[in-house]
Amino acid sequence: MSETQRSIVVVEDHPTVREGLCLVLEREGFSVLARVGTAEEGHAAIVTARPDVALVDVDLPDGSGVELTRRLLRRDRRLGVLLYTGMDDPKVLEDALASGARGFTLKTSDASTMLNAVRAVAAGGSFVDPGVRALIAAANPGETPRIRLLTVREREVLERLADGRSVDEIATDLVLSTETIRTHVRNAMGKLETRTRAHAIVVALRRGELAL
Repeated sequence: MSETQRSIVVVEDHPTVREGLCLVLEREGFSVLARVGTAEEGHAAIVTARPDVALVDVDLPDGSGVELTRRLLRRDRRLGVLLYTGMDDPKVLEDALASGARGFTLKTSDASTMLNAVRAVAAGGSFVDPGVRALIAAANPGETPRIRLLTVREREVLERLADGRSVDEIATDLVLSTETIRTHVRNAMGKLETRTRAHAIVVALRRGELAL
């Protein structure tokens, strides 16, 4: 599927930021199906429009974008949710990624980072903003754990997933089959007791399993 066929709903309460995001996305070939400013409007628009990606602000005037993500994913686990925030509290960031979102990007990051995140999520992958990774790593300083849960290969795969690489791309990079890469991902998620790839990346960072 080409990028021009990718659809998105933007849930952002600040009108200027919202319109700026939509302008950038449309310029890059994405179809913006709806642009709304509250959690309730977002839920209605996403359920109706069924976009490839829901770009959701964490802090909305009538509720949390994290709770909206949970509501949406209870209806459709296949939906690609990308959370977007100006917050820099590592605990908030970790909790948000535990919601089931496939990605997380910061409002302070540049447009290219946000676009890379949207592309990765639209393609069925994951993306954790380098700024998010840095915040979580800084909040959990310490030595490499004496007992590692992950194998070297599992860490290599998670590091590439964090950068928005697809399973096919990782398979090519590591000269392995796509099924082998998926097995490494499943194994890593099981060891880290996480339900999503994005959350596995964050937990691995917090444990010191991954380097920035």
